[in-house]
Amino acid sequence: MSGSPWRWALLPAWAIFRPIVAARNLAYDLGIAPSTALPVPVLSVGNLAVGGTGKTPLVDWMVRRLRGLGRRPAVLSRGYGGVAGVNEEAALVDAPVVCDPSRVRGGRRALAEGADCLVLDDGFQHRRLRRDCDIVLIDATRPWGSAGNLPAVIPLGLLREGRGSLRRADLLVVSRSDQVEPGILAALERDLARFGKPVVRLVHRPDTLTPLLGDIGEPPQVLAGQSVMLASGLGNPAGFERTARDLGWNVIGHHRFPDHHRYNAAEARALVSEARALHAVLVVTAKDAVKLREFAPTARVLSVRADFTGEGLAVVDALIQRALGGAAAADRPRR
Repeated sequence: MSGSPWRWALLPAWAIFRPIVAARNLAYDLGIAPSTALPVPVLSVGNLAVGGTGKTPLVDWMVRRLRGLGRRPAVLSRGYGGVAGVNEEAALVDAPVVCDPSRVRGGRRALAEGADCLVLDDGFQHRRLRRDCDIVLIDATRPWGSAGNLPAVIPLGLLREGRGSLRRADLLVVSRSDQVEPGILAALERDLARFGKPVVRLVHRPDTLTPLLGDIGEPPQVLAGQSVMLASGLGNPAGFERTARDLGWNVIGHHRFPDHHRYNAAEARALVSEARALHAVLVVTAKDAVKLREFAPTARVLSVRADFTGEGLAVVDALIQRALGGAAAADRPRR
């Protein structure tokens, strides 16, 4: 697609947008653009490309780790879809979630409600709030937004900012690292090494399969060999389907809705009716479940967990400890 005339027609817009993004970053780098520091540690999880990279399981992993260290984390999210967006975020992580387009305002609210550290969800580009560490995810299956896509800033490519911005990160996390061939993964890691930041691998493991209106989960392998119909509103629905097939499910259909899609009653009824007609089990993601609860009670929910491989866990733990406090953190300027 790199030679598509439609793509090259976007060159004028790209030529305008790219320097605007670069100028904004430079203003923050030089301290010209105002930023606010809150009186608690702030840990950011974000990405460079438009679309899903698997941030939410990592955010949930981080808040569980922080709670295990005796901290009271809250998650700051922009939020999507008003109250429905708040409910979606809250259902996915084990911590209070504050949804506010202004992360500074949301952070102050979280502090007033008792949080002693903050996890900034999708925060790499939100530089108005200073942070103590920046973790950036790169999806191994589509590092720069989609398979074969130019590593260019939107609208010519799918990057929110240039790849050079990765030098601003503290840690680069290659997500879905188990879903590509070893040679492809090694080439990506060599490419990322030039930014001079630690690179670790993350996998998303299927965790439990739970009835939409229930709370008792079972191993997702119970559906191996059975007919399954998927429905999802994700930034990267291919990853969900790949996981389902790897579990041995007989995936006979996958309805892919836009990311953060808000289902209506008619859509949900159609999904349930089609699954019933096909004698298939309707399975959705945890992200979609909260928006389907009143419409598709017979669906099942596949939840996943984030796991670091190799030395990744030790690297991330050291970064979290550094961000939370101690002499090293106190001496390091917040960004």
